[in-house]
Amino acid sequence: MRGQPRDGAPERTQGTRRLTLAAATSGLATMALVVSVLGVVAANSASPSAAATAKSSAQRVLHVNLIGKIDATSGRPGTFTGRPGWPALAPSDIRVPAGATVVLTIKEYDDMVTPLPTTMMGSMFNRVLGGVETVDGRPVTWVGDTRIAHTITVPALGINVPLPKAPHGGVTTVVFTFDAPTTPGSYTWQCETPCGAGLTGWGGAMATYGWMRGRFTIG
Repeated sequence: MRGQPRDGAPERTQGTRRLTLAAATSGLATMALVVSVLGVVAANSASPSAAATAKSSAQRVLHVNLIGKIDATSGRPGTFTGRPGWPALAPSDIRVPAGATVVLTIKEYDDMVTPLPTTMMGSMFNRVLGGVETVDGRPVTWVGDTRIAHTITVPALGINVPLPKAPHGGVTTVVFTFDAPTTPGSYTWQCETPCGAGLTGWGGAMATYGWMRGRFTIG
C-alpha cells in the first residue's frame, strides 16, 4: 500500500521502496544477462541465413496481455494482490509459439518506484534488451531509477523489459515486441528490482513462482 511500511519488507515511503541492503545476487543475474545478450548477437551475426529463415517463419503475431498488480489491499478489481509486500505479474506463465512475433502488453498498476541497488547503478536492468518497447505509446530504450518499478527479465533469451511505475491511482501501459526463438524450450523470467520482502527486497514475491517470477514456454 502506498506510504505504509511493510512488516519485514522494504518500506514504501513517498512512492519509493526503501532498501537497507544491496542484493548481491543481482550481480550474478547481470552477468548472466550480459553473456546471454552477447551470445544472441554473436549467433545472429554469424548466421545471417539462419536469422533470415527464422524471420521468414515468424508469420504469426501473438498478442499477450499482462497485469502488473500493486501490493495493496484495495483498488480496481484485478489490479491489486491484497497482500502487502507481494506485488505480482499476472499471468506469470506465458506460452508462445516458436518463431512467432510476440507483443506483450503490460498494464502496470504498481505506483511504487523500486530503484536498483547502488551497486547496480547504470545496470543493464534499466535498459530495454531483446526487443522494442513503448511506454504509453512513446518508444523507450531505458527506464531510470527514478521511474522503474519492476522488470521482466529472461537472461537465457537476452530479454529485459523495464516497467515504469504507474501514476498514483492510475496505470502505465508498456508494449514490448520481440521474436520468439524457433527452437522450443522453457525459460524462467524474473523481476530484477528488489521489490519483495526482507531486508534486501529479494524475498517473498521475488523468490516465488506465480508472483514476480514465472516461465516463458516456447513451443
